This record gives sequence, C-alpha cells and structure tokens, in this order.
Amino acid sequence: MLNDLAPVVHPYNWDLVRVPVRRIEDHYVVYVADGYARRYDEDTLPDELKTKMAMILATEHTVIPDHKLQRLDLYSNTQSIELDEIGWRASESYYCMVLTRPTLALMKGENNG
Repeated sequence: MLNDLAPVVHPYNWDLVRVPVRRIEDHYVVYVADGYARRYDEDTLPDELKTKMAMILATEHTVIPDHKLQRLDLYSNTQSIELDEIGWRASESYYCMVLTRPTLALMKGENNG
C-alpha cells in the first residue's frame, strides 16, 4: 500500500493538480495535502470529482492489483491522452484525479474570499 500521498502539479497545465484518490467500497479517501486526507461518500463527494469519476469509469482501463502499484504509476497517465486533464484509474482502488486549484482549495477547507 502507498503511504504519504499528496497532490502534485500537472506537468503541462499549472492550473491543474493531480490528486490521489482511494476508493474503498462506497467511500473515497482524497489526499488533498501532505499528511491530510478527506473522506467522502457517494453523497458528499464534490461534483467535480463525481463527474470525473464517471468519465474515468466509462473508459476502458487496465486494472492492476493495489500491491503492484508504484507511486510513479499512480501519477502517470498510461491510459489515454484524453484523460490527461480528467484523471485515470491506476489500480484496483487507486485513482488519480486531475482537479482545478479552486476545487482542491475548497476540499482543504481554504477560503478564497
């Protein structure tokens, strides 16, 4: 299992952030900052994540076991270029979601106003 997960800046679009997400049954653990994760269920998951999760699950993807997943594989889009600014499934339960900075800030509890 991967430890110490945190968001990383998108390599081509600095307005976007690649955010690790772990789906455990009907719950989502979203790693929003170093040492800080938020837990959501189907009802509380932010709309941007719901939409992107639906798009990811609607595309063909290779599913590897969690125990074979390496950190670099989680953050690297090997599925499809069309998913590069959406997100992808990295393993059985890990996903990488590409979020806007304002969405990530709200998830961390930051107030922009």
